[in-house]
Amino acid sequence: MTRPNSLGKAKAHYHGSTVGVTLAFMGLAYVLLPQLGFGAVEGRMARWQPYVYGGGQLIHILGLAWSGGYGVQRKVAGAEQALTTLPQKIGMGMMGAGGLIAVIGGIMFVLVCLKVMMRWKR
Repeated sequence: MTRPNSLGKAKAHYHGSTVGVTLAFMGLAYVLLPQLGFGAVEGRMARWQPYVYGGGQLIHILGLAWSGGYGVQRKVAGAEQALTTLPQKIGMGMMGAGGLIAVIGGIMFVLVCLKVMMRWKR
């Protein structure tokens, strides 16, 4: 069995940094839309969107750290990753599932903003 190492930290930490900045800009957009003459950001989707996006990215980042810790190669795709052990496959599965959840959160953000912008106060 492959022993865990610290390679996963390299690819996980910068994803976490960009996610934090992205969430901050999403929140800023929610605050600025009413000040720019659009309607207020309201509704269940707007409340849940940061949690879906942030939670998905957290799972994505944990999957990257996990898989890197078990020796999955960085910056390669497909068969070149050589996923041979169960921990490697679990880590990459977590990364993929978290990425999908984060994409859903990103789509939710776009829908919330479009909904607000369609109700433009003239």
